[in-house]
Amino acid sequence: MHDLFALAARSRALPIWARFLGASGLSLGAFALQTLLHERLPPGQLLLFIPAVMFSALFFGGEAGGWSTALSAALAAYFSFPGEGFAVSDPAEALALVLFIAVALAIVFVMQELSGVIDRSDSEAAAAQTLATKTERLKNLYLQEMAHRTKNDLQFVCSMLQTEARALDDDNARASLLAASSRVAVVSRVYALLQHDGGRDVWMRPLLDDLCANLRLALIDERPIALRTEVADCALEVDEARAVALIVNELVVNALKYAFPDERAGTVKVRLRRDGDDLALSVEDDGVGPASMEAMGLGSGQKLVRSLGQQLGGAAIIEPGAEKGLRCELRFPAPPD
Repeated sequence: MHDLFALAARSRALPIWARFLGASGLSLGAFALQTLLHERLPPGQLLLFIPAVMFSALFFGGEAGGWSTALSAALAAYFSFPGEGFAVSDPAEALALVLFIAVALAIVFVMQELSGVIDRSDSEAAAAQTLATKTERLKNLYLQEMAHRTKNDLQFVCSMLQTEARALDDDNARASLLAASSRVAVVSRVYALLQHDGGRDVWMRPLLDDLCANLRLALIDERPIALRTEVADCALEVDEARAVALIVNELVVNALKYAFPDERAGTVKVRLRRDGDDLALSVEDDGVGPASMEAMGLGSGQKLVRSLGQQLGGAAIIEPGAEKGLRCELRFPAPPD
């Protein structure tokens, strides 16, 4: 029905000559059908002209509906009723013709009013849609601006932490500040990607690929260690993306620092895949294995990983790898498709 009224609105925008031509065609079509069925219809039957008038008013406007009424009445008077030309001799037939004209004009009036209501409703709906689009665009611009400001603020904090770390003589304190700086930088990357995408969700593949590329440059350099990523093309909300990125940062940093001593060669694999209704995140290395856990210094890092896993609605499991090394897996609910 909505498609019909949409077609009617477009046809009412045609030039007036085209609309009158269409109305004439409908009236002539009704007259032709009545001529074909005249033996089966009662004398003076005018009902077949009613649909022609109604559709003329609907598709071509009130003026065309009035023209259809006049043309239909003229055709009926001249061809359907006995008498000379347009003169109708039978009073009953004259009354039928008058009633037809009155009913037809009433139908034209009703159809014109209905069309006006529908047109106004469509205009209001279009205006509301335009307003909603503008509001959504402004909201996205606001989110991008907030993401940009947040990213800049976090980068400033990161620089301050690095500056303070370089000024310290205590190695443990320096390492703690540098670790905090690394975590702040991870959150800054999340907001940088949010600003770039212009939405409310963060795509995980570019985020984790960029994070691991930076860790590769900062911690691997010329060491014989491969850092590989296999990330599903999925998007998470900002809080979830931030938690996943922090978990990956913590586990990869610890693997690169402690799992491969004495220039040992090896591989660190980061995977994020969809498994049914869950997402499975795993970080696995083939380094020296669980025997080095105390030396790895996973105390605070392990607590952070487990805490972030709980925030995601899952539980992080840190265990020995299948053959050697260390493996951490976290399963948490996936966002709806």
